[in-house]
Amino acid sequence: MVDLYRLAEELNIHDIAVCSAEPFRDVEHILHKDVTLDIFPPFTETDIHKRVEPKETMKDAASFLVILEHYEPEIYKKRDGRYGNISPAASGEDYHRVVRRKLNSLVDALKTEYPNGDYMAFVDNSPFSEKHIAVRSGLGRILKNGLFYSKTFGSRCFIGIVLTNLPVEIWNLERRKDGQNRWFDRCLSCNACIQLCPGNALNYDGMNSYRCVSYLTQKKEELTDDEKTKMGAHIYGCDVCQKVCPLNKKIPEGYETGSEISLDELMTMTNKGFKLKYQKTAAGWRGKKQLQKNAEIALKNMER
Repeated sequence: MVDLYRLAEELNIHDIAVCSAEPFRDVEHILHKDVTLDIFPPFTETDIHKRVEPKETMKDAASFLVILEHYEPEIYKKRDGRYGNISPAASGEDYHRVVRRKLNSLVDALKTEYPNGDYMAFVDNSPFSEKHIAVRSGLGRILKNGLFYSKTFGSRCFIGIVLTNLPVEIWNLERRKDGQNRWFDRCLSCNACIQLCPGNALNYDGMNSYRCVSYLTQKKEELTDDEKTKMGAHIYGCDVCQKVCPLNKKIPEGYETGSEISLDELMTMTNKGFKLKYQKTAAGWRGKKQLQKNAEIALKNMER
């Protein structure tokens, strides 16, 4: 039998847990509500049945393995001038590549022990709600800003999953209950993310992803004047709700999380220069024109 904790340590997987691949009826309820309110999450599978029923993806699906990849946000001292910001989740090497490598190593190791098993690995590209899978595994909770939180890492972690037809009992892991920790209860009395969200995407009933500044920086369609104003100097992503959250590591006064970007440099960047600087980052997936469009919006916001 595979010792998953030992294997995770060998593969430098920061945390691991397992859960059943039973249907996600709680997610189904949320998604139907989102459809009614016309706020169905962007960049996600639109077939609700596929979203909640793992057997639509793997006919004999039985369990999920869930891994977490922790990251420390880059910070820099803010200064005046024509500079924008790329959020820490999109700074450095694309987290999809990092997590995918670890998932592939995990699957390779499992195939050695269980060669007849079926395995499907996902990082941000599954039809499921990966954060709800992480919650079911016991690794944490989803809090007011709509993000998954780990007791160990706060919201500063990426989720990777492996869907398999191997029964959940085979993993012999104790049932994780991190999400029941009272540490998370601080969220109940704090509304910093709601009050400071630049896009007014958060409220006491949930989140409207289409107002989130992170979404606006990825939106290909023309933005309204109000959306442009709310973007401020965000060039890709937004980290405000995580930066102000008391459950995350406090950021020193006068510092910003993520990467400082020269807007003048970005506006005049060649295709070759863009590939060298952004191709391996999560910010590069929408292309040079998208980031330059956002830089132009940021410059206009600075003139207001």
